Amino acid sequence: MDKLNEIATIVGIVGTVSAWSIFKPITRWFQQRQLKKSERLTKAVEQATQPLIEAYEREHKKLVEELDKQKKASISVLHDRVYQEGRRLLKQGWATMDDIDNFLNMYQPYLDLGGNGTGEAMGHKVLDLPVSEGTDTLIQDAQRIHEERDKRKNNE
Repeated sequence: MDKLNEIATIVGIVGTVSAWSIFKPITRWFQQRQLKKSERLTKAVEQATQPLIEAYEREHKKLVEELDKQKKASISVLHDRVYQEGRRLLKQGWATMDDIDNFLNMYQPYLDLGGNGTGEAMGHKVLDLPVSEGTDTLIQDAQRIHEERDKRKNNE
């Protein structure tokens, strides 16, 4: 019986070794088949999504162009307002804290959006004006409103 087991083991080993030469090409064929399937699927997905990508790129370009137009329009409007208010204050020869606050609320976004140097020159002139302090300003009123709001919020 031991002889029979030895023969069976040897036959099994020989069969496995000789079958290896068959399994290796089968495995390679299967891997290549899977790779070709994957490549076909990738190509199909690319072809299916290409029109969507192109449409997205067209819409994105339109939005960027529209935002650029909006930015230019905002700069233009702010430039006009900076000039109007700046001329008024320069003609007046002085400014209140409220005037300065109002001017800065136009001037700073104008600068942030990339306004040109002429608006900056006006800004420097306005900020160099003497400040006339009033007894009660909108800035002080706003500060009181914020303080009252904070107190109510803290008491809740």
